[in-house]
Parts: sequence; structure tokens; C-alpha cells
Amino acid sequence: MISALYVDDERSLLEIGKLYLERSKTIYVDILDSATQALTKIRTTKYDAIISDYQMPEMDGITFLKAVRAEFPLLPFIIFTGKGREEVVIEALNNGADHYLQKGGDPRSQYAELLHMIERSVQRNRDHDSIIHLSRLNAVLSSTNRAIVRIRDRQALLNEACRIAVENGKFLMAWIGMTNPETRTVTPIAACGYEEGYLSNISIRLDNIPHKSMGLTGTAIREGHAIISNDIATDPLMAHYREEAAKRGYLSSAAIPLRAGDRIIGVMRFYSREKNFFNDQEIQLLEDLVADIGFALGMMETERR
Repeated sequence: MISALYVDDERSLLEIGKLYLERSKTIYVDILDSATQALTKIRTTKYDAIISDYQMPEMDGITFLKAVRAEFPLLPFIIFTGKGREEVVIEALNNGADHYLQKGGDPRSQYAELLHMIERSVQRNRDHDSIIHLSRLNAVLSSTNRAIVRIRDRQALLNEACRIAVENGKFLMAWIGMTNPETRTVTPIAACGYEEGYLSNISIRLDNIPHKSMGLTGTAIREGHAIISNDIATDPLMAHYREEAAKRGYLSSAAIPLRAGDRIIGVMRFYSREKNFFNDQEIQLLEDLVADIGFALGMMETERR
């Protein structure tokens, strides 16, 4: 689903545009009749695209575009206006508009074209974000493997793995916890990033408790595979941790079981400031990363024995 903000000083056009675009069932549209209000809105609400009229009081579409580009350089922005002068088109594109569409003609074909522009711009932006995410995670995997080669101390390796995840992977926070078979609990033993007391406020048990109370960590360990929450605010598995997560800006998270041989000995958690951060490719890279850490820990244990 695409979320878009449509800005136009003519309320009737906003409502018509919202109606036509949302008929596709692929887009949700918020509407505002002031570019000044819209600029405030996008600072607190994440949108996939912005559609804006050109001629508006207080702030016109080009001024609005410049303000958006100053803070959100890659956010898709489409000028949708009745003003079709060539100089307006050139100025819009020169200032970073993704598309320019002139109002008029058959509404069905007009809004179909607008929807196509939105979908194409958003997909291009998402592809760009995915490439950046995968590049960062590949850098994390590479750096962690170099750390595995040079670090022979267990605690130092776990600390370094968390540091690399935050500094190279741009995660907001990462931590590693180990299971205690006697107490049936998970104890965090390494962490890096914006933690601010989060780990001291959570309790993770591995008992046979209701599924929704287990959280991502307990579920990942008990089920033996990665558990993802791409929207912590609405995920039932994060219900017991949601309030503390929100205070620190954690919007999505992944829990990857940590294995030594055939045994699950712990978990590695990753937190992002973005919703819907984790996709299948990224999870595969994180699983490879945690598998390498587990292999190194197993080798260290073998050497110790």
C-alpha cells in the first residue's frame, strides 16, 4: 500500500482526487489545503509520495517543493496543476520534481496517469532504498567476518558484532542475548546503539506462556527461525514491549536465533527507526551474519575445551 499526501487549495479537487486515486486499492491519500500545513505534516508522518498543486496562497508548489527537497531529498514529489506554462514545468523539474502533470481532460484517464506516475516514482525510490539497505548489510557481514578472524575473545567478539551492526548497518540498536537453560530466561550480554535503559526494562522467559506474550526473542528461540516485526506499534508479539520501544524510536525489529552447532544458545536483535525495514533478502543476510557468529562461538568453545 502506498501512502500519499495531496496538497491543493481547492478542497473540492482534493476530495475528487482522493476518491479517484483510492479506487485503485493500492494507495491511501491524505489531503491538505495548505502547503505550510503539509510541510509540518510530513515532519511527523511518513509518506511515500507527495502530490501538489502549483498556485496556492502562502506557499506555492515550487516553494513547497524546495522546502521538501531540503529535508527529504528522495521523497517522490509530483506537481499536479492547471498551470501549464513552460517556465513552470522547467522550474519544477530543475528543483527536483519527479513528474509534472497538467490538470484537465477526462478525469478517469487523468487520474490513471497520475496514479501511474505515483506508483512508478515510489517503486523507483523503494528500489533505491533496498539497494542501500543491502549494501549496508553486506558491509556488516564483511566487517563481522573480519572481526571473527582477528578476535579470539568471546565477549569482545559479541561487543564488536553489535557495534558493526549499528555503525555500518545504521541500525538504531542491536543486542545479543544468551539463554540460561536453568532459569529459562534470556540475558542480554552485549549491546550497542540507542539503548537508553531498554534492556533493563524487559524480561524474556522461555516458558510455555501464551504466544502473544513471548515477544520476538522468545518466539525466535522457541521456533528456531527469524521472527520479524515490521511495525512494532501494531504487532501483537511486541505488545508487552511496545511502549518502551516507542520511547526510543524503534519502529521495526528482527530476532535471529544464535546457534552453536545444533543448539540454539541465544539470539541477536536488530532495531530500525524505519517501518517495514526488513525484507526477505535482508533477513537472509542477517541470518548468514548470525550463523557466522555462532560458528565462531562454537569454535572458541571447542578450543577452550
